[in-house]
Amino acid sequence: MLLILWLLVLLPALAYALRPRDGAVLAPARLAVLRAAVLLGAFAVAVVEAASLFTALTARAVLFSWIAATVAVIAAVLVRSVRDVAPEDAPGPFANLDALREELRSRRGATRRTWRRTKSAAAAAPAWQWGLACVITILGISVAVLAIASSPNNFDSQTYHLPRIEHWVQNASVAVYPTGIHRQVDIGPGSEYLLTHLRLLSGGDGAYNLLQFLAAIGAALAASRIAAQLGGGPIAQLATVFVISTTPEVLLQASSTQVDLVAAAWVACLATIVLDEFTRPGDDRTGANAIIRATAPHTDALYLGLTLGLIAVTKTTGLLAAAPLLLVWGIGRLVRDGHRRRPCLCGRSPGRCSRADTSRAAAARATTVASSLAIIALALILVGPFLLRMQQAFGNPLGPDVLRESIGVQTADPRLLLINALRIAQTGLDTPLPFLSDGFAAAVNGLANLMGVDVNDPRITFGSTEFPVPAWYPDEDRAAFPITGIASLSGLAWFAIKGPGLRRAYAAALAVAFIGVVCTVSWQPWVNRLVMFLVVLGAPAAGLVIAHLIRSAGRALAEKRRRRAGIALVTVFAVAASFAGILTVAYGYPRRLAGTFSVFGLSDLEERFVRRSEWLPQYEQAAAAVAAQDPERVGLVQGNDSWEYPWWILLPDDTELVALQSVVPGEAPADPGSVDAIVCAEDIEECRMLTPEGWEFYDLGTVAYALPPDGS
Repeated sequence: MLLILWLLVLLPALAYALRPRDGAVLAPARLAVLRAAVLLGAFAVAVVEAASLFTALTARAVLFSWIAATVAVIAAVLVRSVRDVAPEDAPGPFANLDALREELRSRRGATRRTWRRTKSAAAAAPAWQWGLACVITILGISVAVLAIASSPNNFDSQTYHLPRIEHWVQNASVAVYPTGIHRQVDIGPGSEYLLTHLRLLSGGDGAYNLLQFLAAIGAALAASRIAAQLGGGPIAQLATVFVISTTPEVLLQASSTQVDLVAAAWVACLATIVLDEFTRPGDDRTGANAIIRATAPHTDALYLGLTLGLIAVTKTTGLLAAAPLLLVWGIGRLVRDGHRRRPCLCGRSPGRCSRADTSRAAAARATTVASSLAIIALALILVGPFLLRMQQAFGNPLGPDVLRESIGVQTADPRLLLINALRIAQTGLDTPLPFLSDGFAAAVNGLANLMGVDVNDPRITFGSTEFPVPAWYPDEDRAAFPITGIASLSGLAWFAIKGPGLRRAYAAALAVAFIGVVCTVSWQPWVNRLVMFLVVLGAPAAGLVIAHLIRSAGRALAEKRRRRAGIALVTVFAVAASFAGILTVAYGYPRRLAGTFSVFGLSDLEERFVRRSEWLPQYEQAAAAVAAQDPERVGLVQGNDSWEYPWWILLPDDTELVALQSVVPGEAPADPGSVDAIVCAEDIEECRMLTPEGWEFYDLGTVAYALPPDGS
């Protein structure tokens, strides 16, 4: 918790140092926080990669790096403080101490006046706004309690998210290592890089859940700022945060060690920085605005490049949204550059002025191209080392064939792609109402039959899974979001039909992103969590359309029937969303506040095994028997989806764990004869075959272990 407090002090301090100039952008405080998060995230990734180059990924190296970062942040804060209080006409920061003191008093007075205005506005806010704020606060506190009180118990985290961190700590490097679970080495490691810092500095996993909790806050901040950039006022921004805060999948993941919210937060950061290009001060080219316009491309390129790299290294599906958003940014800049004209006031002929304008436009286009290349270069600095390791290990920077073939779509048949899109939509909008859920699924099946294709065609379906599946229940791996989805789709449709150009461009970018998902990601029962970045990006559209309905209902001249309909629609939405959110934190799975399996009624190990409680006695028995031998080195035998992480928790801390199987080319597994004991999960027959002759083999069902003869 001290580490988290350290971060919570460091982040706002850096945000203060990075705060944009007054009047430069909309919602500058939120942008400053997001910039700080991006810089700290990029720094954390760079530290892990740099330390791994020297096999020095240790607690000491990470501690020194954060001490250095803290010193740098303190220096940046001091510099910014002096600049903030120094009068603009002062020749130096300490040239006129009286002027400095007077400026500081003036700013303090302005701050007090701003605070009084804020309090007055809050006091005058309608009761329903306070109601939404209370729901957001209650849900936020509830999720924070779950994140702090719960032990990591996500299924994928037991298999590859968290075991890979233990291997990195053991090896003092993130280099590829032998393993029988290929996802430990070929899935984007960005989120786990951040957790590695916590692991090395704290020595455990007690703070792991807070990463996604902070990511949820960051996603909400970014989404609310996007709402402001798209023309939404305070009501639209509040509604946007409310939509995100009541989305079941967001609430469930915000207390887990999954990575989808982290990726979604980075995508939202990129989106809001992209929109800054279109929402800065208008055509004023003089004074402060001229400085802002001159420095904006370079500043944007820095943060866009870092954010793009964080997306790529965390979860590559986020690039499906990053690409069209960056395309909007680039096209917008080029169009703006091509139309830069000034009135000819210099006394020269119009032709000479035109040539000067053409030169300026060409220079501006060159700056845009250079900025685009800088964005790509910065992104490659962050994700490049991981891609290089994948190329060296598997001959492809995207990883092994099995990864791409199992997750990715393997066809370009438009009929199958349409079915894939409809299945993803049905799973995301699933409800507990059978006539809606079953009706939608039946329609998809009927359309597939009509077009002569298999609704579960293996080219668009993950593994042996079958459509449909019930997804309405609040389970972190598959929880649907019908309320959020319908509100977001309504808002995006409204953007496309009646919105100004920027809203239409934003809606088009999200449509392209969804098409990208449909064309690259096979349907799977847990597809809902894979599109979390689209849920977050769609929330501002929902917030704006809700605000529009509220404004329409409040107009005195509105038709009475229409006004009642608008009020009823918004009320039903707010009540249903609040109810869904409260039920999610109270009875969600696998972490809940009430009922059976409540976090307050389970031990640490019971929480970790809540998804597979029948495995706990077997793991405990095997780990106790192995630990009794005081082993220095233990061999692992397991299937591709087995739980490895419990062994790291149950066996002594100083025990080295090595894989006796390896699916990584060029990385040979350990010799069974070189270990002091063997533990197995699920792949029991393979374990029996790898057990050295003469060893005692104990089959417990799902788990097994092997020990050498007494005295050997």
